[in-house]
Amino acid sequence: MRRLTHSVFICLFATWLSACSNLFHVAPKNVTISKVATLPQMLEETSGLYCAADNLISINDSGNEPKLFALDYQGNITQQTPLAVSNNDWEAITADENFIFVADVGNNKGKRDVVEIYKVQRDNTNDVSTLSIQYDGNKVTDNIPYAHDFDAEAMIKTTQGLLLFSKSWRSFVTKIYKVDEEKNLQTLTPFATIEGLPGVLTGADFDSTRNNYVFVGYRSDPFGNFAAFLATTSAQFEVINIWPLSDYKQVEGVCVDAQGDYWFSEEAIDSRPATLSKLVIN
Repeated sequence: MRRLTHSVFICLFATWLSACSNLFHVAPKNVTISKVATLPQMLEETSGLYCAADNLISINDSGNEPKLFALDYQGNITQQTPLAVSNNDWEAITADENFIFVADVGNNKGKRDVVEIYKVQRDNTNDVSTLSIQYDGNKVTDNIPYAHDFDAEAMIKTTQGLLLFSKSWRSFVTKIYKVDEEKNLQTLTPFATIEGLPGVLTGADFDSTRNNYVFVGYRSDPFGNFAAFLATTSAQFEVINIWPLSDYKQVEGVCVDAQGDYWFSEEAIDSRPATLSKLVIN
């Protein structure tokens, strides 16, 4: 278990008690949620998910090898691709026709002044460029671990550009940043926010069939309790639906397939294995 100061403990526990009921403030549509597979052990710290045309791509987070894992839609690893970069804390993956973007942006403790996004050529994964990111207003000496807003675990590439979503431990107001893909060093300022979500965001994608954003995240406490959720917002980032994921804990990635179904991954925690699941809107 993480070692928390008394003040951080009280803060996290209080926000847990006051906000868990928010999961039910938005009436859900009828959905079917099913676990598709237990993921292989080498993906037990899965931290991001991308839906390609014929497969899924996932990554592991801090301390693991810098690899891309291709999966079939039954959860089997079909290919491993190492990248010639470091994995300080990989937390998100997205792509377009030409590039795969890997976000080494994990910053739970708030001590990273600069984080990185790796821009990988899809047809030559040895060709990698680094986008170094700073957040406007981030003073690492002032940040309290797990109680600040300069963390991120969700990123997507859309027609609006490369978007990074904050994991706002302190305010629970998600900040949205646009990343300049051509700028090696940049300072980000949010251009929009999302309010009304019942926890921190850990994964994101865009549903082009319904013209809305899709997110996963959770609210957690120091005792290992999780209230996981999957949510959608409009193209203007207004909350539409929130679906509690009551049978899950540390959900980490989400993506939308060609049929408009939502796939999400869960990291292994305690005695629970990592899983791959699907949510279908009926």
